Order: sequence, then structure tokens, then C-alpha cells
Amino acid sequence: DLLEYKRKVRPLKVRMLDGMIKTVMVDDSKTVGDLLITICTRIGITNYDEYSLIWEGGGEERKEDGGGTLRSGTLKKDRTLLRDEKKMEKLKQKLHTDDELNWVDHGRTLREQGVEENETLLLRRKFFYSDQNVDSRDPVQLNLLYVQARDDILNSSHPVSYDKACEFAGIQAQIQFGPHVEHKHKAGFLDLKEFLPKEYVKQKGSEKKIFQ
Repeated sequence: DLLEYKRKVRPLKVRMLDGMIKTVMVDDSKTVGDLLITICTRIGITNYDEYSLIWEGGGEERKEDGGGTLRSGTLKKDRTLLRDEKKMEKLKQKLHTDDELNWVDHGRTLREQGVEENETLLLRRKFFYSDQNVDSRDPVQLNLLYVQARDDILNSSHPVSYDKACEFAGIQAQIQFGPHVEHKHKAGFLDLKEFLPKEYVKQKGSEKKIFQ
């Protein structure tokens, strides 16, 4: 038998949604749920129970481990399952949901889940219990919440109407470029792919509506 020794405490790279990467020393023998307390405290987040980690590598292996293969049964049943799976895949292509993300299991350690030291995990809000408590006195969470909401609108995991999308795009444009200047902010100024969900990008008059 091979006996392998590993360090109990190891560095863990955590990427924020704004692109910043922080390295936190964690106890590799603790479950992810316990590690999130340490990670969020180091970053300055108090409601750690609303956050989770996403493993951006090894997704297919984890799905296979879950026993996702079809069991023996009637051919008719198998065809029905396959047809339903195809429908779900088409739906997922239209709406990107949190189900597609490889959330790390809170009840197991990183080592048990095969997360190596050289991998970077993404910290993301998974539950929303206390949005009313997030304000300017909590700039870290306010920024993370804003970035996540913006990205979810742009990638259509949080569907919004065309009017709302343009309204949010206007807010984003003001954040990036300041107040609207008519002679400067003309048609063609914005790269609409960075401000609107893809289903609204080619809609006529979008940029004018955003500037309004």
C-alpha cells in the first residue's frame, strides 16, 4: 500500500467576480462549509452562509461520479428520457441557469472532491437572504452583488424585459462613462454586447434608448 502525506494547511486561490484573486490559507481537513467562514471573514464578508464556491475545472468528472448513466429499462422509456434531456439542453442553451455551475459540495473537503492546490475557485453568491442589509456601509458585498447581478442579466441567467435591460444598460453606461454628453455619446459609441443580453443586441434603437 502507498501512504501519501499531505499538508493539513494549504493555500487556496479564490477568484472574485470582479476578477480579483485572493489567496487564503485553509485547513484542508475541514469541509467546504467550514472553509467558507474563513474565506469570507478574510475578504470582509459577514453573511458567509449565502456564498459558495464554484469549481471551474473537473465538471465532467463530477457529473460522472454522480451516476448519471441511464439504467436498463424499456426502449420506449429510454427514448422518452433522451427526448426530455434534449429538451432540457435546448432550454439551457437559451437560459443559462445556476444549475450549469459546478458548485463545490459544502459537506465534503476540497481533497475529497479532487480540488488541487493549483486550481482557482470562484466565490459567488448562491443564496439571497439579506439583500436589504447590503448598502454603502458594506462596499465589498455591494460591489460583488452588483457585479453578479450585472453578469446574470448580460448572460441571460436572470431574464429581464427589453425595457428593463435598456434601463440597466443606461445605469452601467453612466457608471463607466459618467453623465450623458450628447455631442460625445452618439450612435456607435457603445459596444452593445457589453451592455445588453445577446437577444436584445440587434434590436433597432437600443443605443438611443440606453442614452435616454
